Amino acid sequence: MVKKMKPPLRHRIFLRIKKVLGINTFLCDTCKWNWRGACHVPERPNVTWCPDYEKRGG
Repeated sequence: MVKKMKPPLRHRIFLRIKKVLGINTFLCDTCKWNWRGACHVPERPNVTWCPDYEKRGG
């Protein structure tokens, strides 16, 4: 059984601030690993926190 990781407190705070401001909170749109063969996160493409997230093009 795989245990889900809980995002750190600062990520949860930033996520709430972004939601209040109406900013897109889904990471998959800007992630380097946003393709089926590379990403194995079951919540994809609606992930709000991911341990493997890397910004595309950076």
